[in-house]
Amino acid sequence: MNTCVKNSLSTFQKTKDQAESKVLLSLLSAVEGNPEVSQRRLSGDLGVALGLVNAYIKRCVVKGWIRAREVSPKRISYFLTPEGFSEKRRMVADYLSRSLNFFRDAKNQCEFAFELCLKNGWKNIALAGEGDLRDIAALVAVGAGINVVFLNMQENFDNIDAVIITDVINPQATYDALKNNFACEKLLVLKLLHISTQDIAGGRDE
Repeated sequence: MNTCVKNSLSTFQKTKDQAESKVLLSLLSAVEGNPEVSQRRLSGDLGVALGLVNAYIKRCVVKGWIRAREVSPKRISYFLTPEGFSEKRRMVADYLSRSLNFFRDAKNQCEFAFELCLKNGWKNIALAGEGDLRDIAALVAVGAGINVVFLNMQENFDNIDAVIITDVINPQATYDALKNNFACEKLLVLKLLHISTQDIAGGRDE
């Protein structure tokens, strides 16, 4: 086998593995966000065939990441196990650590989020979560003319126009803790965090 063919196969396998990891991460996120989600709904949301969704779920069950419970003869609920939560965090951390484009992607998605805020007249924005992503968002906010505060979950939310999730460690839990205090359009999430909800601050592909 010549070098060109070997390189092509290696690139294909790497791309295939990355695509599969992305689907698995999205699947775990979807199940975490909605245990009642159907396989048909997952097929549409993940953009993969229904049969493939079933195969991925079976794999996750075998690995101990997901537990299935029959609610009725026609309905099954899926739950993330402690191992599933750990695996999802590991996948997110792995994605962020190996992504050479993390800073660029984070910057672009934060810029998009702040543009949305300005368009809606929101200038007092809370950042929910510590770490590098919060720091990137805070730097972008300066250039956008946005006033940001670091959210304390116990504080009064009255003076906050919107929230951007910047928690890299457990973004889904942070979103779930805040969604009862803010309208969905004011609780902005970034694609790179794989939060199980509609991505409002989707960012731009460049």
